[in-house]
Amino acid sequence: MASLHKDPRGKSPFWYCAFTHPDGTRAFKSTKKTNRKEAEEVSRGWERATHLARGGNLTEVQVRKVVSEIYERSTGDKIAFKSIADYLRDWIASKEVTAAPGTARRYRDTVLAFLDFLGAKANRTLGSLTPVEIQGFRDLQVSHGKANKTANMAIKTIRIALNQARRQQVILSNPAEAVDLLRENSATRETFTRQQVADLLRVADNEWRGMILLSAYHGLRIGDTARLTWANFDTARKSIRFFPQKDRKGAKRTELEVPMHPDVEDYLLSLPVPSNRPDAPIFPTLSRKRGNGANGLSNTFTRLMEKAGIYRESATGKVKGKGRQVFTLGFHSFRHTAISELANAGVSKERRMKLSGHKSNVHERYTHHELETLRKDVESVPSFVKPVA
Repeated sequence: MASLHKDPRGKSPFWYCAFTHPDGTRAFKSTKKTNRKEAEEVSRGWERATHLARGGNLTEVQVRKVVSEIYERSTGDKIAFKSIADYLRDWIASKEVTAAPGTARRYRDTVLAFLDFLGAKANRTLGSLTPVEIQGFRDLQVSHGKANKTANMAIKTIRIALNQARRQQVILSNPAEAVDLLRENSATRETFTRQQVADLLRVADNEWRGMILLSAYHGLRIGDTARLTWANFDTARKSIRFFPQKDRKGAKRTELEVPMHPDVEDYLLSLPVPSNRPDAPIFPTLSRKRGNGANGLSNTFTRLMEKAGIYRESATGKVKGKGRQVFTLGFHSFRHTAISELANAGVSKERRMKLSGHKSNVHERYTHHELETLRKDVESVPSFVKPVA
């Protein structure tokens, strides 16, 4: 029988409950209540839970019910226990409002894949999620042929969602933080040679010619390039202003402005006089295409490469299952090309980052120095063995 007591030392204002655990040991715990009636409600709840446990009937559902009753009788408010599925779906909905479209889509795909992996377990309470289950999801990604970087990105997404739950005090700790990330084995992109760019321009129609020039000189991503409108070009300043695809939403988004290369300016001046609508697309046909899919922008560009006699090689080897195969050359290689051309022309890292919109050391992956440029740098060091002229 549970009973209420005051702290015999007089050091605490709270009522204490004395009761017997299911294993027979005695407990003396604070109810954190100064009101005796409220403390009695907590005490009765604990006593009921131990009685159920002693009879072998204490399930997760019963625990939730008992705790909910204690909370409601003590405070007058109901307590809600969110399931893993309910919480993560609500989190996705919030990110679709606050995150960039591409980021929100990646979050949604990851979360839905995770819930599919959990199956019926996704209906358990969020606090019951374990590191072992999250690690199992990580390992499943790899077994399906996905790169370690992709599997790590999935774990980071789960971490972000659960960190928000922890900050909201829905859970006490984040189980995803106990899961190690894998050593990354990402493929390396190559740059287009100047001859390859010339070959592509030779076989490209007028819209693709503009796409190639804008990306080869300015490193624009394929989606950003295809969706440019006349409003993005400032003829007075001879610059391009746009919000990068990865930074279109949120309070911290920044508009990127880059000076136009003369070849890009000449291309724009060669186009027919646009309509009076500033939101008219520069590329009317390509702007309507999706990024992926059989007839999407990426695959259309791949066919253009083949027409130019440029054949891409797989950077990941043969991929099993659902893994995404990455190739050494593709439209995104223009981003590597543009940044590397700037580096080989002696443009500083800080200015290259400003021109490309990079904000972190990921920029280093896009800088491919030509051997002869590096050779000149090495040979600029005076000889240690020959007399200095």
